[in-house]
Amino acid sequence: MSDPFVWSAEPPDPLYHAPPSEPPRYSRCFIDQSAVIGEGTYIWHFAVILAGVVIGDHSSVGAHAEIGRGSRIGAHTRIGHGVFLPAGTQIGHHVFIGPGVIAADDKYPRVEHPTYLAQPPQIDDYASIGAGAIILPGVHVGSGAVIGAGAIVTHDVSSHALVYGVPAREFPPDGDTLR
Repeated sequence: MSDPFVWSAEPPDPLYHAPPSEPPRYSRCFIDQSAVIGEGTYIWHFAVILAGVVIGDHSSVGAHAEIGRGSRIGAHTRIGHGVFLPAGTQIGHHVFIGPGVIAADDKYPRVEHPTYLAQPPQIDDYASIGAGAIILPGVHVGSGAVIGAGAIVTHDVSSHALVYGVPAREFPPDGDTLR
C-alpha cells in the first residue's frame, strides 16, 4: 500500500502540475471536480477549492487558502495566503483579500447546532481587505471599500468607506481613493 503523502516522480493527477512549457496554474492543491476555474487563474500550493465554486478569469488563490462550497469569486480578484472563505461567499470583480483574512458564516457556532443558519459575507467589486482582518457573519462590504489590516468587521461597510480597528469603525479617507 503506497503512502498518499509521498509524492512520486509522476504527479497523481493532471491538476497538480502544468506542462513544462508553461508556469504552474494548479500546484499540489485540491480542486473539486465541480469547481469552475477561469482562464488565466492561478491556484497555489495546498489551496482547497470545494464543490460548486466558480472563480472568474485572471484571478489568484494563494497557498493554504480554503474556498467554501458554492462560493462565487469574480474576475481579476486576488485571494492571499491562508484565507478562509465559508460556503456561499460572494466576491465581486477586482477584489483584493490580503493574507490570513478569515470570514465567518455562523453567528452562534456549535457542533451539530440544530438551528444553524449560514450567513456568508458578500464583498462587492473593487473592495480591498488588509491582512489578518476578520469578517463576521452576514457582513456586506460595499464597492471600493477598504478594510485595514487586523480589523474585526462586525457590521456592513459602505461603498468607498475606509474602516479599521477592533471593532472596525469608519474613518474619513486620507485622500487616497479607489473611486
